[in-house]
Amino acid sequence: MKSPARPAMKKIRIAGIAAVLILLLTFPLVADANLVSLAVTVLLLTSAVAAWNIFSGYTGYITLGNATYYGCGAYVLALVCQSWHITGGWGPFLLFPLAGLFCAAIAMPLGWIALRVQRYTFLVLTLAIFFLFQSLAYNLGNITGGSMGIYLPLPDWSGDLFNIPFYYTAGAVLLFVTILSWRIRSSKFGLELLALRDDEERARGLGVRTGQFKLASYSLSAALFGVVGAINVYFQGSVSPSIAFDPILNLTVVVACFLGGIGTVAGPIVGGVLLVSVQSYLIQQFGATITGLDQILLGGFLLAILLLLPEGIVPGIVHLLGLVRFYQRSQVESNFASPALVTADRAPLEVVLGEKEQVRFDENGTKEPVYIGPFPPMDHAAAPFRSGMILQRTRTQRLTALGTEGAGKAGMQRETIPVGSWRCPKCRKPFLLRGETCYCPRCGLSRSIGPKVPQSIK
Repeated sequence: MKSPARPAMKKIRIAGIAAVLILLLTFPLVADANLVSLAVTVLLLTSAVAAWNIFSGYTGYITLGNATYYGCGAYVLALVCQSWHITGGWGPFLLFPLAGLFCAAIAMPLGWIALRVQRYTFLVLTLAIFFLFQSLAYNLGNITGGSMGIYLPLPDWSGDLFNIPFYYTAGAVLLFVTILSWRIRSSKFGLELLALRDDEERARGLGVRTGQFKLASYSLSAALFGVVGAINVYFQGSVSPSIAFDPILNLTVVVACFLGGIGTVAGPIVGGVLLVSVQSYLIQQFGATITGLDQILLGGFLLAILLLLPEGIVPGIVHLLGLVRFYQRSQVESNFASPALVTADRAPLEVVLGEKEQVRFDENGTKEPVYIGPFPPMDHAAAPFRSGMILQRTRTQRLTALGTEGAGKAGMQRETIPVGSWRCPKCRKPFLLRGETCYCPRCGLSRSIGPKVPQSIK
């Protein structure tokens, strides 16, 4: 039966999303120019975090070299504007997709080579590719301008409205990357990527074309990085190797994604907005007086994530809400559970199965619940989130079937055990299942769940 609170929660969720969108749309019209400039940087780097998550979060292949395609997209825009004599204005905005396509074309051969190795070797190889492109940007001075860089044409609109077109463009890119990430995760392509992340060998054995899916995800992430790099250098007005191929960008993207929750849709958004906004604000305020503040901040965030939130903010909140919801549902089910039909003259330890719960009588004739499930007997007050998992419906399928190893030794004691009890009456250890026989691995007691009790277990 559908809970009556679900439609209300859905309306609240839709209203919250609409309120956030309205706030984002009206923000550059009422905020200060410095805050709008900071917001452009936050939106662009958050888009980079979400693009990194499309490959590394869904496939499990952690890369530290996606800033390679960020720099390639930046230089493609600068060189095209210089060669085609494109003036400032809206013309460079039309070249952003071209930068993304160029980065995807570069990522295909590089990814085909890099993805032939295992995960940890792949991480080192992507870092080596990044420093290779950084070195080329410094040494090919006749093309890239060397350490002096290349200046891009200035926009022709007024200074009061300088940040607004970039703000809405960055917001549109972030919205596009988020929707794309959600569509990928909910599609068959995303399911195969997640299967590859969990167990690549098993996915390959089931017929998943792991190489093609990894390369497609890698190229898509590189194309999005190229678009972000092109927008950012046009916003800054110039490009140089230190700006285009910044190693701090690699660390920022990874730490932000782990902070929000890697492999999720909302995690990169939350982590990017939190980390990049704090980092950019502190650098704007104290960057001239404190050297290496961004490295210190990244290191502190990384240590905090590893110690406090190993799964990230979004998975931690979802897990906590799930526990609270499960506890509330278990309390409702326990209140409406139908009592078992029992009589006072039952034998000790005899079990009677009800529709919702399982009860028994002790030696004094007092009715008490029988604890079943994966957890040992405990006080409900000591573990409120597990109380709903202790009183469960009895299902034979919940027992774990074992092979011949650990099935016990021959000559198990054959004693009468109350039918319906799923724990040993001596040691209270959960029974294990082999065929149609339940047995205690510690005491050796056994009973049959079928019509006949076997004489021994071989």
